[in-house]
Amino acid sequence: MLLVCGQAAVTGGECLLTDGQAVHADLFTGQREAGVALTQARTAFFGAGDGHATQVFTVHNGLRVSVRLWFDGLARWNPIVAPYLPQLRAAASRHQVGLALAPGQGYLLDNERWLNARRAFTGDRLFWRALGQPLLPMP
Repeated sequence: MLLVCGQAAVTGGECLLTDGQAVHADLFTGQREAGVALTQARTAFFGAGDGHATQVFTVHNGLRVSVRLWFDGLARWNPIVAPYLPQLRAAASRHQVGLALAPGQGYLLDNERWLNARRAFTGDRLFWRALGQPLLPMP
């Protein structure tokens, strides 16, 4: 995902980036039971009525792990993982960085490894986003 700032907000609106690999390692090192539960299929539903059932961590061929996580009002959780949400939130917070982008600045990230969000803002804010697939696999 490529995100570029066209116009910054009057106040707030900082981009929040969280390293999903670090969150995964954090949970599997310190709270393995939480990590294992969050890899179970269909333990999260992200989106409105047309959203989809998934899990936070998905293990792919070659043991590559992708992460998908929402904490907003469009995230619903299976009771199996509900007890582990405080640990997940804490791990995500530990590995989050904020970026206050000025017009013309942006970032490029692997959307299967990095989580992205933004802080609340006031005023007009304009950002452009482009999604794509890498030509070469990214380790």
